[in-house]
Amino acid sequence: MKRLLTLILFSSLLLYTHYDYVVMGDGDINKLIYYLCNVCGIIFDASIVTLVACAFKRAGARMVAAGIFWAWCMVNVIYLRHFDTYVDITMIGEVRNFDMLGESIVSLTHIRDIVVSILFLGACYWVFFSTKDRWKQLRWYYLFVPIALSFAGIYVTNSRAKHVPLVKAFNFWGGNFGSNSYVVGYRYGFFHFFYSNLYTLNMHRDRTEADIKSMQELSRRRATEAMPANDSTALPRNIVFVLMESIMSDAVTAVCDGDSVMPNLARLAREAQYCNLNMASEVGIGWSSDGQLIYMSGILQHSTKNTVNTFTHNSHRGMGSICKELGYSTAMVIPTGKHVWHQEEMCVAYGIDSLYSTIKHGHDDDKHLVDSTIQVLNHYKNERLFVTILNISTHTPISQHFPERMRDFNDKSFPEKEILYFERANYFDFHLGRMIEALRRNGQWDNSLVILASDHHDDDWVDKTHNSIPLIITGGFQLPVQQHDKAVIYQTDVYPTLLHLLHVKQDWQGVGRDLFNPKSTRLSPAEKHRISDIILETDWFKK
Repeated sequence: MKRLLTLILFSSLLLYTHYDYVVMGDGDINKLIYYLCNVCGIIFDASIVTLVACAFKRAGARMVAAGIFWAWCMVNVIYLRHFDTYVDITMIGEVRNFDMLGESIVSLTHIRDIVVSILFLGACYWVFFSTKDRWKQLRWYYLFVPIALSFAGIYVTNSRAKHVPLVKAFNFWGGNFGSNSYVVGYRYGFFHFFYSNLYTLNMHRDRTEADIKSMQELSRRRATEAMPANDSTALPRNIVFVLMESIMSDAVTAVCDGDSVMPNLARLAREAQYCNLNMASEVGIGWSSDGQLIYMSGILQHSTKNTVNTFTHNSHRGMGSICKELGYSTAMVIPTGKHVWHQEEMCVAYGIDSLYSTIKHGHDDDKHLVDSTIQVLNHYKNERLFVTILNISTHTPISQHFPERMRDFNDKSFPEKEILYFERANYFDFHLGRMIEALRRNGQWDNSLVILASDHHDDDWVDKTHNSIPLIITGGFQLPVQQHDKAVIYQTDVYPTLLHLLHVKQDWQGVGRDLFNPKSTRLSPAEKHRISDIILETDWFKK
């Protein structure tokens, strides 16, 4: 009897753990067949945990096991509200960074979490210490029955959902669940999620002949596209890359309450030597970290796994490494702790020497971020500098909770979500203006190359048909081409374009197209992912 009640209690807690993601709706789980798969996953997980808990003979030990299980579930409930996923094994360190991402654990905790916790722990105490085990025939090995049935149920529903034979569905046990890692936990359960995480820790493999052939073919293709050598070796004094968080092109040109929402960025766009407000976001499940990866290394994120988790210590032909070879000091200013998105390790991978995080500038808002950036620019005033700046005020979910703003917009012709977005974008824009003014005041603007690019679209943007993000290249350094382009471009086009502007001749030119070279071509989406996966899985640039 106690084992049966324990199974019911653990299943109920897991059901609550999945509640926000499944019951409240997600685009990846919106079919009955996936709800059934989810239920099977819950029973599978609960049966295993019950088996472990009931292996202890003492009631106190069982209570401790239930308490650990409760704590893990609650951590995942709270983590979900910030990152839309369970706690990835490789991202456990990020749990301590809630406060650095604009929300505290307390603010993410709901009253119903407390109620459920009291009911669960109280019921466990009653079951373990007060009830009498009347069903002696319910032996511990009976728990293998729900384990086996639910395990089979996961794959039966999976085969029906994907319209593949059951035998083929079981192939997903090999680590490829046919979904990105954020979905696996909610569709297939905790233990499948753990296994998927552990599987990704060993994604590296040796190069194959096919890998070498693909990279050689790409190298030959780039060689045919190369432009004649440029005798001019002039380089910008500073390269300032502003990686704008979730800035939409429509926000650059938006007018609300009769005023420009982003007046400083709009002016930079009008006066830029190159401007394109029709860039397509190519990020995957990593979003912000993926955008950073694309711009810094010229590849796409891994096709199925969260790249910075799985390939944290890879080497890249990064912009930092390239700029150091050209004599630049390299730095990055971020609005979070150094562990968020594995920033410290990724800076090493990109070849960036100095990381300025909240440990140095103390706060996670754009005002202090720009203050720190201005200090960095002053510090390197007499040196060549490549610096990347990431803002935070428009980052979901901080955009819903960030208390500061420059003004309140009240134009009722816009949906409420867009009004909120405009206020945060306006806040970032004001401090962007401060940074640009500092460049001008210090005399650094005249020979600087300033790149402003959004890392990805904004998920709360109401008009899904207008999802373009901006690319603006400006500053006093003269470009070989000056134009305002309306053709569709892609994030992967930025890396080869920057190589062109820096006169860098190397085999690796990225998977995108050099926007200033009419002979340059970009790879197809399938080719981009194939080449990027080869580079990531084989650690292609490792020395």
